[in-house]
Amino acid sequence: MAPRASLDRSKRPKAGPLPKIVLPAFKRFRLSNGLTVLTVRHDDMPEVSARLVLPFGAYEDARQHAGTGLLTARALTEGTAERSAGEVAEWLDYLGARFSLDVDHDATVVSLHFLTQVMDGAFDLLAEVVARPAFDAAEVGRLRDERLDEIASGLDEPRIVASLRLGEATFGSHPYGMRAGGVEETVREIDADVLSDFHSRFYRPSGATLILVGDVPEPDELEARLEDAFGTWHGDPDPATEVEEPEAIEERRLWAVPWPGPQSEIRLGGIGIARLDPDYYATLIMNAIFGGLFSSRINMNLREDKGWTYGVSSRFDARRRSGPFFVATAVDAAVSADAVDEIIGEMQRMKSEPPGDEEMELAVNAVTLSLPRLFETVDQVSGRIAHQVVYGLPDDYWETYVDRFRAVTAADVQRVAGRFLDSDRSAVVVVGPVEGFRAQLEDLGPLQIRDIHGRPADA
Repeated sequence: MAPRASLDRSKRPKAGPLPKIVLPAFKRFRLSNGLTVLTVRHDDMPEVSARLVLPFGAYEDARQHAGTGLLTARALTEGTAERSAGEVAEWLDYLGARFSLDVDHDATVVSLHFLTQVMDGAFDLLAEVVARPAFDAAEVGRLRDERLDEIASGLDEPRIVASLRLGEATFGSHPYGMRAGGVEETVREIDADVLSDFHSRFYRPSGATLILVGDVPEPDELEARLEDAFGTWHGDPDPATEVEEPEAIEERRLWAVPWPGPQSEIRLGGIGIARLDPDYYATLIMNAIFGGLFSSRINMNLREDKGWTYGVSSRFDARRRSGPFFVATAVDAAVSADAVDEIIGEMQRMKSEPPGDEEMELAVNAVTLSLPRLFETVDQVSGRIAHQVVYGLPDDYWETYVDRFRAVTAADVQRVAGRFLDSDRSAVVVVGPVEGFRAQLEDLGPLQIRDIHGRPADA
């Protein structure tokens, strides 16, 4: 028997071949009411994933009614002009369809997953709930109370409090500083009339896109069936609000929220990047090296070297305008200020110490080699296409995705680190037993004490 070859475990295994994603070309047409339809045939299974993308989101919420967009979407299946909430629920059960919603600052996406054999019924249901919701006062009141309960329960979680307060400390009065679902004082003011008005202004077929992926018929037949379902839905939406660029942070903002217990939740962040910024791809590679991977610099420091945390990570949430960049972790309260100082040090090191070849290879592979897993199901494919629609990305975006990241150099990474990782123009929020480390935090800059709602709490 031949001896088994020895393995050199000091070296990483070589990466496999680069993924090549080739999606079937979109088939695109427009209904008589202005609704754009994109179809991709994916007929391995007799199923269809439908996503209706409406080009507005929480950014359209009036400040005093923040949370309107989310509650409007949630109310769609709580009764229509023809059916009660219970009857809509029975209809969904009868079809065996799965209904879901996603409302963020940039868009609203209404999704329905169903079997091909119930396609016409599924189209009818989707058209009815989107075009003709009833906004019954009692149902809206129940949804509002449920949302208030969600908000209240979130304030019992220090990790949620820390993330909410970081948004406010970073963006101030800009809409990106308010969570998409609103806060207690804004949600409490929302009633059925507010939702009905929002719906009448924005839920219109012109400008919307229906994405269908799965076992769908050819466009001529499909168009006729969609006209039957959606043909009575008419109108143009109100002009979208111009999304303003957030104001840059001029000096470090340091907030602390008193919270009893042995740990502190730490958030550090700033103004990040817009989705269509040319530096998007370099920024994602930079973030992978800095805090996006388990092997990232901040995780190796705080977890592996210091042993202060189970994990620390960073993320850039790219939006129509510059969205948030943030670092998140939880540490033993005694090292709260030290952990903040180490994160700041790693930000500075990211700007001064360019990534090595191994760091670059690992980051690029992490971003690109997992790409095929994002296209395994019809829901995943429709979700990727929805992302293209929301941000106006080209039809061949996913085919060129890998090449865009492979073109990023170490110099690009260091350049975008200099652009975004400025600790002196960042916001820091620490939620924990503040009095035990207050003096250390004050060494990092002027400290503001806030309550769990973000209100000043220091005399």
